[in-house]
Amino acid sequence: MDATSNGTLALARQSPSFVHPDATLLVILYRYGLAFIFFIGFSGNFASLVTFMSPVLRVTSTGFLFFMVAISDMLYLMVSIFEFVEVGIVQGPIFLSVYDSVCRFRWFSKGFIRFCSAWFLVLIAIDRWLRARFPFKVNQWCTRRNALITVLFTSVLGVGLHGHMLSAQLFGGYFPGIPSLACGALNQSFFYLRFFFTQWPIIQITFISIIPVLLILASSINIYLIIHKEKNRIQPIITSNHAHRRQTRLQRNMLLLMISSAILFSSTTLPISVCQIINAYRIAASFSVDINKVINEEAIVNLILEFNYATKQNSD
Repeated sequence: MDATSNGTLALARQSPSFVHPDATLLVILYRYGLAFIFFIGFSGNFASLVTFMSPVLRVTSTGFLFFMVAISDMLYLMVSIFEFVEVGIVQGPIFLSVYDSVCRFRWFSKGFIRFCSAWFLVLIAIDRWLRARFPFKVNQWCTRRNALITVLFTSVLGVGLHGHMLSAQLFGGYFPGIPSLACGALNQSFFYLRFFFTQWPIIQITFISIIPVLLILASSINIYLIIHKEKNRIQPIITSNHAHRRQTRLQRNMLLLMISSAILFSSTTLPISVCQIINAYRIAASFSVDINKVINEEAIVNLILEFNYATKQNSD
């Protein structure tokens, strides 16, 4: 990062008049767009919670993991209600007396939930891969207890990765009321300021989008190859066992749900990741970057991200 990019960050931080995004666009996205997303998101995720709490699904590792995905998606939407009120309804900063604390909670929560939701999908893909690759080890490996352990381990990693945003010395209110810039690094630590706006987006995207997408893609391809190989090697056996047919149908539906969720996750997060990496590079490399254009682009990107958490569980 050179002196010109340092000037960009300092100017943006110290000059409120420097920031004037398209107010009409923000109102449309954050009032009407988020209202629609909340409607389909909360109803869809609540229906998923009820579905995966059924006696048949709640005892399986895959069902438990899908339940956790629905929980994380619903929590993400709940945290986003603040932006809906601040940007879409009030159109100005709220809770200014505690804005720094609210910022730390919101941004840590969003990053943590995004991390957990992405890696829960990875755990589902691994769970389905283990069932296809090692069918005789399913009862030993693919248990609800093991799924709970992996969920707890993933949560600990998520806290460790995003814990820096809970520091009152490093993180707080930046431009209250302005989406994407409402919260950020504090001026007291210029090293962290530079890290947060130019390096942290790439680190976060790598662990929340790129690596999970690659692992899910690799697992899905390998599962397809295993199933295709088994179909060619073994002739199907006709059975009248109702329980066996029901279990087979359940596992097939779980696999289809995993694939549809993975496709939606990949199609929404990869374009977002590319956009955020480009914006981080532009801020780091160019003094002439239009910060208002970045804010407008990030507003659209954030709406797409909200759509991912609203519809992921509706794909079943």
